[in-house]
Amino acid sequence: MILADLLQRQLSDNGIYDLYTIPGDFILPWLGALESGQRQQAKPLRLIQLSHEPSAVYAADAAARWRNAPSAVMLTYGAGALNAVNAIAQAYMEFVPLLVFAGYPSQQEVASGLLLHHQVSDLDAQRRILTEVTCGQCRLDDPATAVQQLTEVIQRAIAESRPVLIELPRDMANAQVLCLSLPEMQSGASDDVNETALRDAQRQLEQFCLDLPTKVTTPCLLIGVKAKRFGFDHAVAELAQRCGIPALTTLLGRGVLDISAASYKGVYSGAKDDPVLPWLLQSDLLICAGVIRSDSNFAAHPSLLAGRPVLWVDEQRTQLPDGHVIKLPAVEVFAALQHAFTTRAEAKPQVQMPADCDENASRSASEQNAQTDKGWRSDTLVNRLHQLLSQQTHTYPFVVDIGDCLFAALSANPSKLLAPAFYASMGFAVPAALGLQLSSGLRPIVLVGDGAFQMTGLELGHCQRYGLNPIVIVLNNQSWGMIKAFAPALAAAGLAGWQYAALGRAMGCGASQIWNLHQFDGALADALADTRRPRLIEVMLPQHSYSETLASFQRGLCNSA
Repeated sequence: MILADLLQRQLSDNGIYDLYTIPGDFILPWLGALESGQRQQAKPLRLIQLSHEPSAVYAADAAARWRNAPSAVMLTYGAGALNAVNAIAQAYMEFVPLLVFAGYPSQQEVASGLLLHHQVSDLDAQRRILTEVTCGQCRLDDPATAVQQLTEVIQRAIAESRPVLIELPRDMANAQVLCLSLPEMQSGASDDVNETALRDAQRQLEQFCLDLPTKVTTPCLLIGVKAKRFGFDHAVAELAQRCGIPALTTLLGRGVLDISAASYKGVYSGAKDDPVLPWLLQSDLLICAGVIRSDSNFAAHPSLLAGRPVLWVDEQRTQLPDGHVIKLPAVEVFAALQHAFTTRAEAKPQVQMPADCDENASRSASEQNAQTDKGWRSDTLVNRLHQLLSQQTHTYPFVVDIGDCLFAALSANPSKLLAPAFYASMGFAVPAALGLQLSSGLRPIVLVGDGAFQMTGLELGHCQRYGLNPIVIVLNNQSWGMIKAFAPALAAAGLAGWQYAALGRAMGCGASQIWNLHQFDGALADALADTRRPRLIEVMLPQHSYSETLASFQRGLCNSA
């Protein structure tokens, strides 16, 4: 077995059948060997080519988020891999498992002593730079150790739900692997667990839970994306459902919970006037499940963390309100919490709506906007989109970029949604839509601002090559809306009036430009009916306008600064 075949076999064993890539000289032997080996596989590995390295990573990132399992990208040495650092950093900070294959010089090139093209300082600079945004690294330069190295680094990506780096020397693709048997994947638990520490942690958890039913009367769950990434989302949902505990998600955790569940109260955006904020403020125990402790979640409301007991639960680590840390699996912690609250739940108390959370505030954002939004802006448009899609029988997952469109998307309540919401790297949505559709088979709806579309919108040109047909809605306010919210007088935040609909047609998309809700109704109906190709709808909004939710978020952060 050659090393390229081993790599493909490992990808297949982990359910990976798409490899996102941009060809470059240091990985050409690997791409050639992988293409040749496809004919030998029951389910071939597809090589998905995009136009820019960050886009290739964004597409792989979306596939991994959808699968909640690793995806893979292959880039050339130096110029390719380093061009993708920002996109890899987003995956790292938002806990997305990626296998990042990067080219590396051959043994002969290394021995030449020459400064090689794409090289930064010494030959190992690529690895040192990417070490900052990957949780594990290896170089497949020895056939005798390649099997073990590859297995261990993939296991690391799965265990930590973060990217790993696998360097591929140019001359190793066709090297014969000496060990043909693959080592078994190890479980996350270690055999030498300190039993004393484990029993002590269990006693502390038991003691904490002992008085919960009498001391805590209004608990509230705030759920982040790590609950899904590390597989304790079902335990959280069961606690909320069985014990009648109100549950909200962060922006990044949106989609973790079933939105039809009675316990689900909505998305906490971190905005100053967030309508679901009273659910958090009235709690006498805030249970943060897999939540990233970030400024985007809490900067506008520091009293959420300082003014009440907070229980921080992560995959293997829980911080109690008194600051003590216990190291137990999250599912065990939530089982104990559920047991503690069982008596309260069996009495079936009605969870009272917070006194300062009036009827309008408890409604969904889309219901409120239907009554209060009279102007023509991003949240008005998204509210209408939600209404129209609610009449459809098909599932259309949303892919949302960063910026005003992320906040405007709160006016919709899709059952499936992908969006970066912490690291906030623009340009995610269009390439991510390709990765999502390739991995799910579902037709995505993309919400992207004109600024983010300028970054990666040309990736739409690859859709017909791979039989993809996303519906892309470009919110064109001729500005960086997020920047304008924080710096209204900044002239550099303005954007020239590009013709995005014309760009869409040039890439083989059906495209339209609309100026009001009536035109949008027709454009969306046409797009939904046209399944042969991607569709682009350019929504012309008032210049420099942005959603009320973004305005509230901006007020909160500025007031807390």
